[in-house]
Amino acid sequence: MKQTRLAVWSLFTLLVIPETYGAQYRVVELPVAELGTSTFPTAINSIGDITVNMQLQYNPYIDTSLIDFESSTVINNLTNLDGVRGGDLNNQDYLWLYSYITSNSQNLFFQQIANLNGYVDNASTTELIHGFDTFDFVSDEYINSAAVNVRSINNSGSVVGTSQDGFYNLTIFTDDAQSLTYVVNDFYSRAFAKIDDRTTALPPPDTTGGGLSDAYDINVNNQVVGVGTTQFMDSSFQTAVDSCLGDEACLRSLSIQLAGNVGTVAQRRGIIWQLDDSGNLTDTFTLGMLIEPDSSDTSIYSSTAVAINDNGIAVGVSPAFYQNTTSLTTAAAIYIDDQVTTINLDEEALASKATDINNNNIMVGSTTKRVLGVTRTKFFVHDVDSNLTIFPDDFSHGSSSNALSINNQNMVVGYGESETILTTRRTEGFIYDYRNDIFSGLNSLTECNSPYYIAQANAINDNNEIAATALVSAPAKNIKGEIIYDELGATTNVDQVVAVKLVPIEGGSIDNCDAYEEVPERQGASMSIWMLLFGMFSLACKGLIRKRNLTGFQKTK
Repeated sequence: MKQTRLAVWSLFTLLVIPETYGAQYRVVELPVAELGTSTFPTAINSIGDITVNMQLQYNPYIDTSLIDFESSTVINNLTNLDGVRGGDLNNQDYLWLYSYITSNSQNLFFQQIANLNGYVDNASTTELIHGFDTFDFVSDEYINSAAVNVRSINNSGSVVGTSQDGFYNLTIFTDDAQSLTYVVNDFYSRAFAKIDDRTTALPPPDTTGGGLSDAYDINVNNQVVGVGTTQFMDSSFQTAVDSCLGDEACLRSLSIQLAGNVGTVAQRRGIIWQLDDSGNLTDTFTLGMLIEPDSSDTSIYSSTAVAINDNGIAVGVSPAFYQNTTSLTTAAAIYIDDQVTTINLDEEALASKATDINNNNIMVGSTTKRVLGVTRTKFFVHDVDSNLTIFPDDFSHGSSSNALSINNQNMVVGYGESETILTTRRTEGFIYDYRNDIFSGLNSLTECNSPYYIAQANAINDNNEIAATALVSAPAKNIKGEIIYDELGATTNVDQVVAVKLVPIEGGSIDNCDAYEEVPERQGASMSIWMLLFGMFSLACKGLIRKRNLTGFQKTK
């Protein structure tokens, strides 16, 4: 089943850990890592297909026709100006141009390079999901202009997510016969579903200025859940859109403003889109909230549906009143037809959210509460049918934990704080057996000398295969994906975060690491990678990542 999102970075080759010692899981690094850095998984289906997002793709295409070679910035930073004019880029100029272009990602005069690419990876082959990207009939290729965030895949292989609209060049002539080339698209981003070879747009109920929608999950019945703009509350925005009609550059500027300020101008609600087996959109249903605003209430509210089971029950998050007061908080939402309910919370709970639900109507998520005087998140398991909520023990009483996915065997995965190093709390992926009330850190279930540290378990299927995020040390690469060697032919290892698949070992047992005195203690990541991990996770939670982190690429000496 699903979910979620942790921005990460991947640079290694396909690697299967040999079963030298006893363990319950073996680690398989996904081959998508060969294509770029910053890979992270979001979902896994019953046959082992994993949806993976990548932040930095190797060998990005640079459109030199859009570079202003008269700019002092360009002249002063390129080492071989004439070479770049002719399309011959050395590694230093290649990296600088990529950084220069992507740092101007919202500039209408700059090439747009996707800062997020979505893939489906089955541990042997990798498929790039193009979303709404632009197809160039001259080169017979997609131009990689649209950021694509894949979030879920069902057992039929249908994929859902969110994509920017593909960009195209628009040249206009001014009154003095000067030409200007704008790089524009028709909307900022929109939910999509890919069924077989067909990609279907899932627009929001209100598409003013293009609107905004996101898709998070799809069930076996092709019901897709997500969120979208339902009503614009700011009349000035509608006026601005009306004044831009026929002016694509003006509309692009407004869509950028909308993406950055949607919470102040538009209502957003959880949505269920219904598609048929051919991928046709047949119905759009707007979900309710845990509160019912008065008709005169002009406040802006946002609710979301992030998962749906095959019974049609969706879960997510909704505004709610805190402890029967008039103060607003957010609470885990259960959407059944036109009814919205929540879980049972104690008085210490400040807020909650749901992240997944299985076909047994068992839901998981996390709640924010005060623990030992400090605000922490704790994962929960909720039985929708019996209306029973439990908060299992995790790594420690004072640590935070988050459940991200549950399969139909009632096995839960997620991540939690397993230890504190100085001021940094290190996270570890976990698996929780709901039926037998057994909680385990995943690093205790892999072999003792594994080079991988499992930092997060993102999703689990009914075979108990886990899509996870791991930390590993590997040679640094440049923007072309080539290993960097110094003047002596040596490489430099850097901490990296990679998408992996954890495969159960039949008859496997927990490895006794104390028995291998010659095996070095398994190392976690350095402080720098933990800071990167948390920072990129925060970005990913916001949906399409709008700014690039270029630390994944290193300069070639």
